[in-house]
Amino acid sequence: MWLPNALIAEVEDTVKVFYVNYATTRLWAEHREKGEPLVFSGWYWARGPVEAGPFKSRSACYRDAWFRMVVKRTPPVLQQEAIKAERKLKREALRLVA
Repeated sequence: MWLPNALIAEVEDTVKVFYVNYATTRLWAEHREKGEPLVFSGWYWARGPVEAGPFKSRSACYRDAWFRMVVKRTPPVLQQEAIKAERKLKREALRLVA
């Protein structure tokens, strides 16, 4: 996905974007303490204690970071997820009526 250079610059000024490869995550998983969450390979962004990831693509990571840290709002939901949520609400409404 193509992203404007201005968006990329805003994100890079705000957060750190990085890739964690499989070899690194495998090493972390082997040495993690019981109860610590697993870390998966992919693209991540972080700013202080706030972080998000993994993302399969770099552009998805930049998009999420831009919405959450630059614009300060939740990214829009994908169309397919919105359709699923709408169907679920309709089913629940039908159960309440019946």
